[in-house]
Amino acid sequence: MRTADRYVPASPPLPLSTFFDRKERAGSIFPFSAPRGRWYLLGRNALWHGLRSLRLGEGDEVLVPAYNSGAEVDAIVAASLTPRFFRVGTDLMPDLHDMQSRISSRTRALVAIHFFGFPQPLTELTAFCARNGLLLIEDCAPALFSRDGDVPLGTTGVFSVFSPHKTLSLPHGGFLVTNDPKIGLPPEPEEPPSSYGIELLPRRLFQGVEMRHPDLMRWARRTFRMQMGANGSSGSKYDESFDPATAHVGASAVVQELALRPNPALVVQARRSNYRRLGSLLPRDGQLSAELPAGVCPLFFPLFVPDRAMAIRRLKAKGIEIFPYWSTPHPAIAAGAFPEAEYQRGHLLALPVYQGLSREDVEYLAGAVSVIARAQYAMAPAQ
Repeated sequence: MRTADRYVPASPPLPLSTFFDRKERAGSIFPFSAPRGRWYLLGRNALWHGLRSLRLGEGDEVLVPAYNSGAEVDAIVAASLTPRFFRVGTDLMPDLHDMQSRISSRTRALVAIHFFGFPQPLTELTAFCARNGLLLIEDCAPALFSRDGDVPLGTTGVFSVFSPHKTLSLPHGGFLVTNDPKIGLPPEPEEPPSSYGIELLPRRLFQGVEMRHPDLMRWARRTFRMQMGANGSSGSKYDESFDPATAHVGASAVVQELALRPNPALVVQARRSNYRRLGSLLPRDGQLSAELPAGVCPLFFPLFVPDRAMAIRRLKAKGIEIFPYWSTPHPAIAAGAFPEAEYQRGHLLALPVYQGLSREDVEYLAGAVSVIARAQYAMAPAQ
């Protein structure tokens, strides 16, 4: 079997220069500059703490998009609240009429997920919450450094949650920002073991080496039986479960320090440039958003394909790792209740656009995806 020409991991590798560059650049940028912030192990844990800080009644309801990772739903349930799902269109915009129909006398809050880093219609959602007496919560796990025009995402809701490890090359890390001064801050999280997460950093370093020297890393794996990079243990398994045992654990000191070293402006610039280049090279069929609004820091490039599972398998054979993004619905969502969400789970490819991709990486990715997508659309039955 012919070896793949390149290696493109699903998440950004960790540059070795990160350890030598001691400058902290992101500390003055939202969300890290927020005066009322807390670090946690993961964003879902931050959401759980934020919900508990609202002091809602047991069984009170929280509106949440039917298209979700499942971790948000677990956090809501673990906080003794009841999720109420609403429709999100294939354009990932909320259906306000459907949202209105889901409201009961127990509905207290609305979670807005900024999918792939693109802002939800915050003006409309803020007005909706005001009319219905709801608290607006921003899930910015996929939207670190994104803006809605000039407004940073995460500054509008009563509180917001982030997952910096999804945008930056970190082994873990969730961040809670409490915007409403009337809401109390949760207690300081527990310190994790001093080595927590350190064991994952070498894997991220080797990913970067393999991207630029794939033949060298193939030799190293064969010679030393290394289990890193494209050999199947690169950390690309997408685990979206909520673990109550780690809910009170904070992010490690190493992660907190490394999160502040990248230059946010350069991260946003690189991701936007890769997004635009990828969009210009891919077939227009299936592109969710060819346009990139000002201020958006995209997490992935979303592309609809007829058979996502097959596309992921074929891309892996070419050395390209793709997250099976939100493939499994939460058990609380009834089968067939939200066909748009089911379609998104089965057809939406999350293509990497992270900082660290070279122009050649993007062109290799676009070429492989284009061949697969065109073949699938040619074989797909007429609608």
